[in-house]
Amino acid sequence: MKVNTQEAETISGLQNNHRAVVLATIFLTTTLCGCAPLQLPTSLFPDKKTDGFRRQGIATDIDPSMTEKIYYAVRQAKAENGVVLQVIGDASTVRVLPLPEGDRTVYVSELLTQTGVIEKLGHVDATLHRPSDESISGVPMEIKMGRSRDNVQPSSDYALQPGDRLTVRKATNPALELLFDGFLGK
Repeated sequence: MKVNTQEAETISGLQNNHRAVVLATIFLTTTLCGCAPLQLPTSLFPDKKTDGFRRQGIATDIDPSMTEKIYYAVRQAKAENGVVLQVIGDASTVRVLPLPEGDRTVYVSELLTQTGVIEKLGHVDATLHRPSDESISGVPMEIKMGRSRDNVQPSSDYALQPGDRLTVRKATNPALELLFDGFLGK
């Protein structure tokens, strides 16, 4: 039996239409019916506390730099009106620092200069992790540094709040970074 090209195109078009109808039906059924998404067990051996299912609203993604020591330091800082300074590669990587009492606001740039981190490391990359109910490790807020990487740009010089965690690491030399960016055409 010989099928001409016009019949083959018609059959192919019907198959594509059929797929589109099936996908649209599935999409509309799940979104308009108010059905909850299917929750699958997270383990073959369910935990009695969680019934083996992931609870909605609980964050399961944890920042790899978040350790038990840091977790308790953040809790202490929040309870004692302080912040956590985490310097990657330093001998004492985690320090809880008090915030001033009253209406005095401390910004990220002040913390970096007053603690001597900028002076010691020179060029830094920093991220502020703000406590959140959705994430154990906090919401990461990028700190944008100036071209020389030794000062904070005003647009990301955040006011510190109790329980904030500032993660700082030594950055690559900005001259090499500029050279690399120029090579890539950035």
